[in-house]
Parts: sequence; C-alpha cells; structure tokens
Amino acid sequence: MTESQKLIGTRGCKLLTGTGALTGLKGYAFIAQEDTVLTTFEVDGVDALADFGLTGALKAGAYIVVPSGDAITAITMSSGSVIIYNQ
Repeated sequence: MTESQKLIGTRGCKLLTGTGALTGLKGYAFIAQEDTVLTTFEVDGVDALADFGLTGALKAGAYIVVPSGDAITAITMSSGSVIIYNQ
C-alpha cells in the first residue's frame, strides 16, 4: 500500500464496537469515534498498548497510526468505538 493510498483510505474502513476481542485485523490507523478505553492493542501480533501510550482514555477524534509496514492486528475496548482503516 502506498502512502497516497493511505491518505485517501482506498482499502476502506470498518467500525469496531463492543467490548469483545477483535482479532484478525490488518489496519494502518484508527480514529476513536467517542471517548474510548482500549484494553488490548496489538501491532503485528505484539502487545503495543504501552508503546503507543494508549493505557488511558482516548478522546473522541484521536487518530492513531502505526509505522509504515506494520499492521494493527487486534483491539479490545472496554468502552467506546473506533473506525479502523484497512491496509
């Protein structure tokens, strides 16, 4: 995926809601749609919650991007919702 494809979201997106584990994802970024608390955030199958500073509540509109070549592979929320952008 090129950087310009990321800019316009050519591979689509998906709304993630609920409090269950959401696995098998392959995204490059997400936007919190409301105040959101994550309990799991994995990048390339590795826990990255603390590495990305996501241990507290995210405010609505927070935009989180992983480095080029990496992928968000799992998210679990205790509250809130996000839109993830597909690679």
